[in-house]
Amino acid sequence: MTSEKILVNLYRLLIAIIILFVVYILRNILIPFALGGILAYALTPAARYLNNRGFSWKTSVLIIFLALLIFFILLFFLVLPEAVSQFRSLTSNLPEYTSKIIDIAKTIDERYPALGISEAIEEFMINLSSNLQSYLATILSNIVNLFSLIMSIIFMGFVLTPFILYYFMADAVKIRRALIRLFPSQNRKKFVKLIRLTDKIVGNFIRGRLLVSLFVGICVTIGLFLMNIEFSLVIGVIAGILDIIPYLGPIIGAIPALIFAGTKSIWLVLAVALLFGGINLIEGVFIAPKFMGKEVGLHPVTVLFALLVGGELFGALGVIVAIPVAGVLKAFYLHNRKHIQDDIT
Repeated sequence: MTSEKILVNLYRLLIAIIILFVVYILRNILIPFALGGILAYALTPAARYLNNRGFSWKTSVLIIFLALLIFFILLFFLVLPEAVSQFRSLTSNLPEYTSKIIDIAKTIDERYPALGISEAIEEFMINLSSNLQSYLATILSNIVNLFSLIMSIIFMGFVLTPFILYYFMADAVKIRRALIRLFPSQNRKKFVKLIRLTDKIVGNFIRGRLLVSLFVGICVTIGLFLMNIEFSLVIGVIAGILDIIPYLGPIIGAIPALIFAGTKSIWLVLAVALLFGGINLIEGVFIAPKFMGKEVGLHPVTVLFALLVGGELFGALGVIVAIPVAGVLKAFYLHNRKHIQDDIT
């Protein structure tokens, strides 16, 4: 490697470090831009579908945007109040549920003393209850800061993100061309290939994951509601969100439902376990392959690692952009590996 190439690589590394530093400093401000960009990326195929059916690009984007806006308005007025009500009821009745689970554990311990589960469950539930109540007390004691934070999130999430989403979609072609022009003419073809490879790796994952998570959330909510499990909506929302985390997400999402089922009967616990097992089986065998494709390009361990690292380094912003960044890095690696192999051969 010549000294000129070494200097170029060092320059690129310095630029990358500076960009990462700026992103870290502005991570909270960049959240609506990241959300808007990812939603625009996920919804662009739907707009392209309408565009191919004779609608202009602007009209196609407007139709998709209005449909999404109506969906979120219905979510805000119909689902959110019920979710908040269930959450309040959950926090106020937490000691009662803790007591019920401890009593059930003691009953099991009396019948099957060899298991010795009573003390372990009692300690776990008391710690869980006290920690959660302590957390809620901290929130209430800082109500002013919490209110300002909520207002900030509402403004950034419900005002800025839709605005950014619309213009990202409406000007998608211009943005793409502007990005391509940033590169020297001799490197533009390579950049276009890199974009296509990234879309192949990340595209199906993001679009498919949103649909799969929605499927899981709806099925869990309906299933628990039919079983008369309390807080079915809250648990369904949690299960849908956590489903994006490979391996651990479905397990963590099932724990609250199993706990509340345990306050009623062991048979209900088995029914809830079968519900979550059935949903995950259907997801893995039918839903995920249909919406995400057989070759997503991102291994579950890679996704889990990216989410953990992104969250640790950049908080909420890191979690939002972790998977796209992992996809870009893999595309960049595969792209450069191909060129190195071509040079060798």
